[in-house]
Amino acid sequence: MNKASKKNKKSWRKNVDMTGVNQFLEEKRFEERVGGSFADRPDEKLFTIEKEAKPVPEKRNRKEVKKLRCFANLEGLPGAKDPKPIRNFTLKPEDRENPIVRDMKTKKIKSGKIQKKFVDSKLDRQKFQKMKEANKAEAMTRRRTEFDFDLWGASEDPKLPSPEWIKPLAITHAALGTGKFVPKSAKNRQISTGTKLPAVEVPDAGASYNPSVDDHQTLLWKAAMVEIAKEKEIQKIERQTTGMFPSRKNAPTEKSYMQEMSEGIVELNADTENTEVEEDADNASEEDSEEDCSNTPGLKPKTRRQKRDKRKRMFEEQKKARERDLKIRDSEVARVKSIKKELHVEELQAIVNQDKKQEALEKKMSGPIKLSNYDYEPQDIEIKLSDELTGNLRNLKQEGSLLEDRFKSLQRRNMIEVRVKQKTVKRLKRKTFEKRSHRMGWEENQNKVVKRIRQETKQRQRKKNQNA
Repeated sequence: MNKASKKNKKSWRKNVDMTGVNQFLEEKRFEERVGGSFADRPDEKLFTIEKEAKPVPEKRNRKEVKKLRCFANLEGLPGAKDPKPIRNFTLKPEDRENPIVRDMKTKKIKSGKIQKKFVDSKLDRQKFQKMKEANKAEAMTRRRTEFDFDLWGASEDPKLPSPEWIKPLAITHAALGTGKFVPKSAKNRQISTGTKLPAVEVPDAGASYNPSVDDHQTLLWKAAMVEIAKEKEIQKIERQTTGMFPSRKNAPTEKSYMQEMSEGIVELNADTENTEVEEDADNASEEDSEEDCSNTPGLKPKTRRQKRDKRKRMFEEQKKARERDLKIRDSEVARVKSIKKELHVEELQAIVNQDKKQEALEKKMSGPIKLSNYDYEPQDIEIKLSDELTGNLRNLKQEGSLLEDRFKSLQRRNMIEVRVKQKTVKRLKRKTFEKRSHRMGWEENQNKVVKRIRQETKQRQRKKNQNA
């Protein structure tokens, strides 16, 4: 590296590096602007003590169950943009007016030149106000002072013209204005689900913010019974699954298995000898029966006489059956009274069965019907323990959710089916590739094609958002 010449003052100024000096001077100027050096300032001016702790954002657990979509919609969407940024709005007459014309009117008004229509409108308003004041006393006398009818009773229905001399089209046109027109599709529409439950059920007396001791204890007892029933169901499942198998301590070992399998071998040999003797006896009896069957002659065909006798016996049996039916018919004529009694008893039984069916139907409609593959699960009883009762509404804490209560009410009244949150299993797309030895050279890689299509879709979406 060649060193620059510093022979005279000009070359000295030209070739000396002044960056360090300029940086030092710039720092001094900055300290003068901000009020002095930071190294000389006390700690109280440089630092502040936080007296209130900042809220630490909670880490969300991925395994935690997300809130239902209905609850999330109520909380709103923070940070979401307006889906429709440009909305239609109505301009006022003064906004619709041309700005040049508006300026000319204001100049004329300031100079004292007022148009005739503004003067006339002002005079009309004054005239109407005077007329209103003059008729004020008369309007008070026109009011109804005697109420000789039921104010909340049914109003008189407006009478429609007779269809004898007016066409149906004219009657429909007249009914549209009176609220009496009912479309065809609405005449036979069944809105009710047939349930006997009210839309809003009255809560238990023990759920009040200031209940009596008996009502509160009764409600606690009901909640305890529900929890005991749930505990019994869990114990039943545990007993029928895990409880059926022995524990690790009581599990069978190899020694106990060999001892169990080796027991009873002598008796087993004795049993086999007995069974062999029985089998020999059975074989001997089967051989004897086969010999008897071989000695029996073959079947002979029936003679004419046998056939004639068989036909004669058949006719006699038919004749006896007809006589028997005739006797039964004659006897039934004699017992008409008893038949009437039997019919009366059957009618009474049919009425009783019909009443039972009606009672069963009403009982069924007093609760939820199974409309889907899932059973209805009642809502948890909203209770407050004795130490949580405040006695006033000001300090009362909310229990349960109003939205959940209405949702369960719709399920109880059979207006919507019982639903369960479905778990969506995300399945990754299987990546396919081609072996290098199988490639022909002219085909394009499918993964690259999919990647290019995805990038083009993102670009189109980005341009669309920018234009919006």
